Amino acid sequence: MVVCIFRCDPSKFCFARAHAGFFLRYIASMHKILSKQLVLCFLILLSQAAKAVLVPQPIGVRIAPLIHEVIVDDTAIDSSELLAHEQTLQRVIERQRTLGAYHPELAKSWLDLAHEAVRLGQSESAATLFTQGLHNLRLNAGLTTDSQISALSEWIAVLRRLGDADGLSRQLEYRYRITGFGSSFATDQSVEYALEYFDHELSLWAVRPWDSVQREVLKFAEHLEDVVDRACEPGSTDLGVCGALVKRRLQMLYLIVYAVEPYIEERQSLGIQSQRRISQESITDDRLEVIERGAFLAGVRMLERAIKRVEDPSELELALTDWRWFFGRTAGAEEVYARLFDRGDDGISKPVELPHGLINNSTVGYTSASDERAVFRFTVTKRGRVRDIKATSASQNSRAKRLVKAALRELRFRPAIGPDGLAVGFDAEKTYQLTR
Repeated sequence: MVVCIFRCDPSKFCFARAHAGFFLRYIASMHKILSKQLVLCFLILLSQAAKAVLVPQPIGVRIAPLIHEVIVDDTAIDSSELLAHEQTLQRVIERQRTLGAYHPELAKSWLDLAHEAVRLGQSESAATLFTQGLHNLRLNAGLTTDSQISALSEWIAVLRRLGDADGLSRQLEYRYRITGFGSSFATDQSVEYALEYFDHELSLWAVRPWDSVQREVLKFAEHLEDVVDRACEPGSTDLGVCGALVKRRLQMLYLIVYAVEPYIEERQSLGIQSQRRISQESITDDRLEVIERGAFLAGVRMLERAIKRVEDPSELELALTDWRWFFGRTAGAEEVYARLFDRGDDGISKPVELPHGLINNSTVGYTSASDERAVFRFTVTKRGRVRDIKATSASQNSRAKRLVKAALRELRFRPAIGPDGLAVGFDAEKTYQLTR
């Protein structure tokens, strides 16, 4: 047997071994780097997912249950009455030329004509006449006289009838300012005017996009917070209205937690040049973002303090339970709902959309066209979620069906409570209208 022995040059062997070691170390280091990058990407995605926690859509933002019909001027009026009204108007205009534009005797004439126009169903003419009469009163009798406030309230009713949301907003705010601006609620009238103003503004903030009105939103939210703090502090003379004001601020918090994050994220996704153009607004946005992040705890603390100070806390206890339920904090909720059910509260036996019962809903800003409505059958689970959504009609409008169905999926309901005091599933059929 012949054995062949091949001799290897040691220098070549060491060179090959060194290169092999280099490539192995390179592969190992790249593996570590890529592993770290993958972990980092995963953590970023996880943090974004945590930030993007789904907040239910408050009712009234995109859809609302159809309850009210819009009033229209379709009253049959005798043409002779309209002619007589026009002749009276011409006589007052002639007196204005004789006496002067701002003579104090003209105020009553303008207001009488405005009332007559309302009776005749001439809403637009009535609004113009109320403007004339109120301007005369402000110049001759002062800003806060009973006659001006009474006439202003009548004009507000006309604006509401016309559906003039912006004009109504201005006059409600003006009346609110001249009757105290929330500094004190010494009279029932001041309470009524404040709540009517807050309810209208909250209805508007629900249906309008916030991307161009951040400062107005922040100003309103901070003013409402100040009013609640003053009215609900220990020893306040306005504790009687504390509960009503707390509910209005809670409604604002519902809107903030839903509306703020989307446009903040949109702003952050803009290019550098766009961000520079809106840099002045970012301070306002940042303040709203801070409020949004602390909204849940702010709402809980506000309600817990108010519950200790108001005479009958049952409404606020229900509002607090609904607030926690809206965010999925269901611990202890069924006990509160069951207790209210045992006390004979009929509103607990059926599911209702959240938020519920915080403001007097306004139809201003809502569309009333029949093809912007849809009737749906659906099931509300015992967790307050909507399942098995089926449209029954929508006046042949597929857009209404699609938009209402999409909004229904995002709602959170207070669950129905059965006779045994436990939350139960509930089959419902309701008509909804689009609100924007």
